[in-house]
Amino acid sequence: MEKQKRRLRSSLQTSAEEFLSSAKKLRFSKSSLKTLIYGLSPSSDLISSLPPSLHISISQSINRFRSLTNSSHQTSPQTPPTKRVRRSSRHQKSDGASPATTENANQKKQSIVEHLQIYAYVASLCITHPKGAFSASDLLPGVSELHDNLVLFESDSTLLLEIANLCEEWWKRDLTGKEALISQSLPFMLSRALTLKKKVDVHRVYSLREAFVLFDFEDESIEDLKDLLIRCLISPVFFKTEEGRKFVAFVLKLSGQLVKEALAMIKSQIPFGKKSMLEAYGEIVFRAWKAVEGESKDDIENDFLQGLIESATHANSGALAASIRRVIGGFIVQRTTDGVEKLLYRLAEPVIFRSLQVANSNVRQNALHLLLDLFPLEDPDATKEVEDALLHRQFFLLDKLLMDECPDVRVVAVEGGCRILNLFWEVIPSPSITKILTKIFDDLTHDTCSEVRLSTVNGITYLLGNPHSHEVLKVLLPRMGHLALDSALSVRVAIMDLLLLLRDVRNFKFHKVVKFDVLLSTLANDHPLVGQKITKLLIPSYFPSRVTQEEACNRFIALVRRSPAAGARFCEFAVSEGASLQSLKELFSVIISLTLSCDRLDAQHIDGLLTAASHLCDNLVNDASNKAALKEEVTGEKLKQLFAAASTAHAKSCVCKIVSAISPNTVDGLFKECLGMIMNCGDICADTHRQVELRSAHKMVFSCNWFDRVFDIMTEHLQKTAYGCHVKFGIELPKVNYPSAKQRKTKSTTRTSSKFEDVTGKRASKFVKSRFDEDYAVATGIAWQMKELLSSENTRNNILMSRNLQSAFLALKVISEISILQCLQFDTMSAFPVLAYVALTLHMSLQNKNTCGHSDSSSESISRKTVLDLTLDHLFNSCARKIFRADVCEKSGILLSGLSKTNHKGQCSREDTENKTVMPRQSGDDGPSLNKPKRTLNMFKVLTAVLKFIVDATTMGMVDKNQEECIKFALEFINFIIMNLTKYSKGPLQFTEEDLRETFYCLKSSFTYAAKFLCLMLKSSSKASLFLPAPFNLANELINLFVSVEECLGYGYAARLITAVKPWVPDLILALGSRHLLKQPSEGTASDCDTSSFPLWTTALAKIELYELGDNVPDEEVVCVSKSQRFPAFMKLVEMMVQLLRANSDVLDAVGLIFLDGSLVSLERKDFDRVLGLLHFVCMKLVRHEQEWEELELMLASVQGIYPRVEVERKELSNNVDERQTLESARALLEPVWTHYLSGEHRKQMEEE
Repeated sequence: MEKQKRRLRSSLQTSAEEFLSSAKKLRFSKSSLKTLIYGLSPSSDLISSLPPSLHISISQSINRFRSLTNSSHQTSPQTPPTKRVRRSSRHQKSDGASPATTENANQKKQSIVEHLQIYAYVASLCITHPKGAFSASDLLPGVSELHDNLVLFESDSTLLLEIANLCEEWWKRDLTGKEALISQSLPFMLSRALTLKKKVDVHRVYSLREAFVLFDFEDESIEDLKDLLIRCLISPVFFKTEEGRKFVAFVLKLSGQLVKEALAMIKSQIPFGKKSMLEAYGEIVFRAWKAVEGESKDDIENDFLQGLIESATHANSGALAASIRRVIGGFIVQRTTDGVEKLLYRLAEPVIFRSLQVANSNVRQNALHLLLDLFPLEDPDATKEVEDALLHRQFFLLDKLLMDECPDVRVVAVEGGCRILNLFWEVIPSPSITKILTKIFDDLTHDTCSEVRLSTVNGITYLLGNPHSHEVLKVLLPRMGHLALDSALSVRVAIMDLLLLLRDVRNFKFHKVVKFDVLLSTLANDHPLVGQKITKLLIPSYFPSRVTQEEACNRFIALVRRSPAAGARFCEFAVSEGASLQSLKELFSVIISLTLSCDRLDAQHIDGLLTAASHLCDNLVNDASNKAALKEEVTGEKLKQLFAAASTAHAKSCVCKIVSAISPNTVDGLFKECLGMIMNCGDICADTHRQVELRSAHKMVFSCNWFDRVFDIMTEHLQKTAYGCHVKFGIELPKVNYPSAKQRKTKSTTRTSSKFEDVTGKRASKFVKSRFDEDYAVATGIAWQMKELLSSENTRNNILMSRNLQSAFLALKVISEISILQCLQFDTMSAFPVLAYVALTLHMSLQNKNTCGHSDSSSESISRKTVLDLTLDHLFNSCARKIFRADVCEKSGILLSGLSKTNHKGQCSREDTENKTVMPRQSGDDGPSLNKPKRTLNMFKVLTAVLKFIVDATTMGMVDKNQEECIKFALEFINFIIMNLTKYSKGPLQFTEEDLRETFYCLKSSFTYAAKFLCLMLKSSSKASLFLPAPFNLANELINLFVSVEECLGYGYAARLITAVKPWVPDLILALGSRHLLKQPSEGTASDCDTSSFPLWTTALAKIELYELGDNVPDEEVVCVSKSQRFPAFMKLVEMMVQLLRANSDVLDAVGLIFLDGSLVSLERKDFDRVLGLLHFVCMKLVRHEQEWEELELMLASVQGIYPRVEVERKELSNNVDERQTLESARALLEPVWTHYLSGEHRKQMEEE
């Protein structure tokens, strides 16, 4: 290497040509070349000879490169061939150059490019020589040649950058001929900045901005550069950097046409631009406005800015108006600049004052926003009297808009008015201030709109930032106190934030704004967000850190004595608001001591103290040392005393929470108290407070390891209730036991049999004297608890491993059967036994599956599914099928007195009609039961629980053997719902508003579960081809259900249901087309379709289409459509389906066949109006353009059968003018399809295919 350096130094002594030749051969590093060239003295011969030699070398290299490029183009033309060559035609001869020749040429070109890189760098070193030894005029020819051929090297970014750096340096040094070195280099550097998106490139472009003045922007050849400049407006790297924004503003002044194009580009980007981008546009336009003159300035002012002001006022959305105002904000923030204030006044004043008084509330709101941004709107050339009048006019309009009829306008007026008062309080006249604040406090804080009330709090909070307003607000703020009890959570949270702000403002007392009793009541009962803020507000007063712990505890006790519930809630948030754990531990001891020592405390105060203690305990036990201290503090004896002191269920649940949290060592004496809470559960299902209390008792049970004892007692009561079902309704008690996961058959069977014998034998006489309703209510509560315990993995395992698992399961089976069969006979029947029964089945099956998962024996495979299979069979054949059959029999006029006995097909047996004592009606039962809304609602809940069970089991892959029965149940259940909705619409069922609302929620859940079941069927349809009709039938029933909801319950309920339907629309569509999508093309055609009937929902669709046709609707049809409100919600669903169908021609072909088949059925039934409605939907909605029919083979085949039938029927109706006209219209819809696709040669071709 050293030898090569000496050779290069020696070449400096010979000639410039030798130096350049050595430099390109040896390929030295840039630092070596820099050292050699910078070391040349001005007297060296190389100073004068190197520039010409450099020019010659550059010229020769460029000529060789161009020659190689031209020869490459001749042998391998770049223009695309007229016909695409197949990839497989690799054996064909190539007309171009061989690969070896092309590779050789590319290597030579690469070598030349490397030489040129060295020449460009040498030239750059010459012009930056520290002693200025080289003449710029001597170097210019070579540099110019590099610049002029810049485009030739576009494939080599390194060479391009080297040449661009050379030209940039030439310009910065202001050397001779710099104007000749920008035409190619500037576009390259600008393009590089746009492509690489680096700030350093933007800086380089900005430093060369003066060079852009030399371009002639009126010349046509400048279009490419103009495009690059316009692209800068949408490049983030330019509008995010200050130099980028300055550069764009600079170039806009270079051409009037460029200004027009840039303004048009900015306008187009406003609807989609982010905040930073829009603010950058405002700054760019403002800078350009300052720089331009004449027509361009007029374009910015009277075209662009004026248009923005008008658009901001008339924008159809608040977001668009806000985006436009951000661009205008570029001028508003510069209003102190000479001429800006006058410009804004001239452009905005006519628009704003006119728009603030128009009828359109959206325009008034937008105009108000603009006025607030521009406030005060002033004419700098006006006299003082005119200015005062203008200011008075603005306050008048603002005062008027505070009482605007539109709530959105009032919100903006309130917040904007407070912002104006905050900014200009000192200069606004007192009467104007008084007028605005009076309306805000006296009127708008009582506004009917919660957003307006919230805006008053936010506005006053903002106004407090101006100290001059405090004296006035001190008097007015108490008028806002009622907002602490506002119905809107957001308002209550905002008023608490305001109180927290006032607490830290001198001379303000927050309790004068909101009364202290109101604060305590709100703390006790309000949302946690509000309670936490009130706790933060009160901590300095009732548990301060600056006093002793004893004093702090005394203050808290004073709070509890004043409001026990508030004191308890205070402890819930004390830790999160900064109270120390040591102080809270001391407070816990004080509370326990006070609860046990004071006999004069009433139940309310004890509730409060124990609730506070439980909250403190939850916060303290997270620390191990604190938990140990609490164990020492709360002994077993103290816990007994606490249970004795707790006179309410809530207080006892708090003691349970304390026990669960600290896990004391001795708790034996507490079992009876805890068991009493658990078994006193008759009203638990509808009481959310009691549910919370029971959960705390459950925690205590597991904490004290009492679960087995408690579960034994719960199981015994379930067995007692099951025997009651046997006595009261004659249901047979189970004699079979299901295998468990741990194979506890012998042990469990013995216990199960003995327990049932105990109940049925020893206690039979005792049970006869008991009250079944009370036992059933407690059993329902136990079922709720079992379902709750099964939902958690930890507690679930305890149930599944219990020795009484099967006993509980069998008892639940009996109770569930009665809950289903007697649901329409008794108001007391509940869905929770069924929910617990199916949940237990699922988890037992999963446990057995996991336990036997590694076994391959067929016997174990069968037993693994026994529990689930038998449960499904029990629910379907012994329960649900009887209900469905009874509904059908009632519809047919057959009144059944008993439902407990059916044959294996689910039909009513002769024994049912002979033995009418199976389901006796209580003497207190009032009248017919099958039409009672409350009981129908209970039935919906019970059957929905069964449907959910099916979906869960299907999701887990457990119902393969029972899939057909599950599908049958889903179809029958949906039909059951539709029939009962029809009863409601016709009068027999009269739901109250509350019952109807609950029914709808249950119905919505049922739809979702059925749709999910449909989705699961579609996923497995390829494996279970036996059930191909099932998805089609279920999808039709679901759509029928949607139509029935709208027809029977009205549009409001249907519109709410559509939110549940929307996610499942793709599955509904695939299911509708499944009969044909899942067949191979050779397996069936349109002729295979069953034309004996068609989906009922298509009838509603046909009616709506007839209504749209107008002239073809008979009077009775008009009445029918009007009565059902023309199914607007159903039409929304149809529009979703059409949009998805049109996206896939195969699915469209399969689903469209439904409507054409319906037309065929209607032709057979002589229902020509329905024919017209369905064909109108197909031809005008589904297939909108004639050319779309070409891909719809199944539908074309169906049309081939429909069109001739329409022709025949039309000719036979010579005497009936109306029906003939209907068929004429139907024929006109099909005629273009028939003529183009199904007549002449095209039809023959289809028939041949």
